[in-house]
Amino acid sequence: MSRTRVILMSCGSYDPPTNMHLRMFEIARDHLHRMGTHIVVGGVISPVHESYSRKELTSSSHRLAMLRLALENNDWIRLSSWECRQNSWSKTKISLQHHQNLLNSILSEVNDVKNGVDIEDLDWIPESINNDLDSTPIEIKLLCGADLLETFTIPGVWADEDVETIVGQHGLVVITREGSSPNKLIYDSDILSKNMHNIIVVTEWIPNEISSTRIRRALRRNESVKYLLQDSVIDYIYQHGIYGAKRTSSIKLNLSSNIEMNVLHSESEFLSAFLTPSPIDVLMESPVDNFPINLPLLKSINENPNDSEIQVNEKFMSIFSENGNDSVPNSNIIYPDLSQQVVVVANESEDSQIIDEGTAKPACLL
Repeated sequence: MSRTRVILMSCGSYDPPTNMHLRMFEIARDHLHRMGTHIVVGGVISPVHESYSRKELTSSSHRLAMLRLALENNDWIRLSSWECRQNSWSKTKISLQHHQNLLNSILSEVNDVKNGVDIEDLDWIPESINNDLDSTPIEIKLLCGADLLETFTIPGVWADEDVETIVGQHGLVVITREGSSPNKLIYDSDILSKNMHNIIVVTEWIPNEISSTRIRRALRRNESVKYLLQDSVIDYIYQHGIYGAKRTSSIKLNLSSNIEMNVLHSESEFLSAFLTPSPIDVLMESPVDNFPINLPLLKSINENPNDSEIQVNEKFMSIFSENGNDSVPNSNIIYPDLSQQVVVVANESEDSQIIDEGTAKPACLL
């Protein structure tokens, strides 16, 4: 039995194009090849025209540019700008029909179609088809997520004849999302049930709920979106200030102890107030800011038991001096070195207690 040749086509806003958009193609291709009934010869992304009714849709030029960057290293998914170059929004049914008809004409070499078509209209055609003498038909199937399938069942969202054409004539490859039930949606819909032979449900076993809406929100709030989008796409977004995104920069914050630390801040807000110090941070701040000389102090014993001399930690001596403490306490006192295995805790009366390795705790917890 020969396998049906297929091109997977995905339509949508791609505002911005995410790694999950690309991941869907990989999941679908793997599944179809494992089934042994189809061979995927290509993939095509067709972003919607900017006159589409979604509020604050980014311009076609920016979305096309981001998609080109996202696909620049991809060897089988291509971009079609046909929808964006039309005078107005095109229905998904119309876009599928256009691409299928053009593909059929190229395969059958009707009237030397390539000479009469805008060169941009041919960009999405896989190179293997251009160089292949095989004229076996290729079906273009709509690749989508379970959320789009669900909209087919909502009254008033899609015209019944459009759903009939999309599913009946082209077919669907549906990627499941966590919490979705595509098979139930198919069963509950008369149109989908009638054409269920042309619907392929692919389970995503490694769920990754990346949402373009959430990414836009994160960018507006100057939060990182690294690893959610291609790095080149992220750079483009910051370069053009799309979604209100602004680059962060590094500043130096001077503390009262004259210690300088680098923090990231945005031009619109400063987020360091939300950072919670770790126990080690608390330990290091104590001798810098308000370390009382009369508190219990920590001494460290040299690893060499024959050497009773304990040297003052020069680092902390300098900190005392920098903060106006001219007199350094008892010259044989050293602040805790957590790499030491044995410490001595001394109180104000110089009574001491040795804490062995088994009971020693971080200094900030003593």
